Amino acid sequence: MEYTSGVDLLVKLTRKQTFYNLFTGKDKSLPDKLGYEICKAAALANHVTWKNFIREVQAVNNASENQSTDFYDFKMPEQIPSNENNSKICVPDSADTTETIETAETIETKPLSEYPSVIRRIIHEYAALFQERSKLHSVMVEMPESNAESVCAKRAEIFDLIKSISARLEILYSTKKAFDEKGIIPEESTVFLPVGKEEAEPELASLDEASLKKQKKNLQSSNSKDQTMLEYQSKERTEVKTPMPNGPKRSKIEMRIAERNKKIAEIETLLLKYAGKE
Repeated sequence: MEYTSGVDLLVKLTRKQTFYNLFTGKDKSLPDKLGYEICKAAALANHVTWKNFIREVQAVNNASENQSTDFYDFKMPEQIPSNENNSKICVPDSADTTETIETAETIETKPLSEYPSVIRRIIHEYAALFQERSKLHSVMVEMPESNAESVCAKRAEIFDLIKSISARLEILYSTKKAFDEKGIIPEESTVFLPVGKEEAEPELASLDEASLKKQKKNLQSSNSKDQTMLEYQSKERTEVKTPMPNGPKRSKIEMRIAERNKKIAEIETLLLKYAGKE
């Protein structure tokens, strides 16, 4: 974005005219700070993730300009028995943060057909999730500039979804990196949910009041166990907390808790129809 347009956007987002005095005429000394302030004001990134977000958006824009096909219509290349047909996977610069994956860049890999099946699944899911997260970023950017409760709720919902996707991307990337560098092939069940597990779960809307309450209690119990693991790195509480460090394992547990919280909120909504009937 052109610097002056960026200043105008920041003032429009924050309604703070003082930013004109702070940034005007300082396009050589404060462009990075301007980018950070815009990301923060738009609730798209924080002090840790703003650079990643900007580079990600730039990568999407460059892809749109340099390719004849639409970025979101991207498909994995057809594999042929040749070393020239190298597939690509978007990977982060670093996998240390739990809030986001670093900006993506492509690396040359061998043909997908030469990978173990579990690694192929990881590559495909990573590509799909990365594109989905980019779409969600675009949706947030295009949302109306309003503090209305409905808009704020929708913005928060999208932000939580982006964070969950980022956590999943980090897990997939770390697993793929372990394979590339050390030849470690993970058990499929440690990376993906067992086939049929999702289908085996009952539809919440079909449950009666007692079943809903039981389901809620089970979810809360599972969350409590995971929270203990995050705080003590064990299933049992001790006198001194030893928080689990940031990394793929912590991200995976936090994502599980977030998913259960969504189900708990859904159950609480369904239980409202039983209120006052006792």
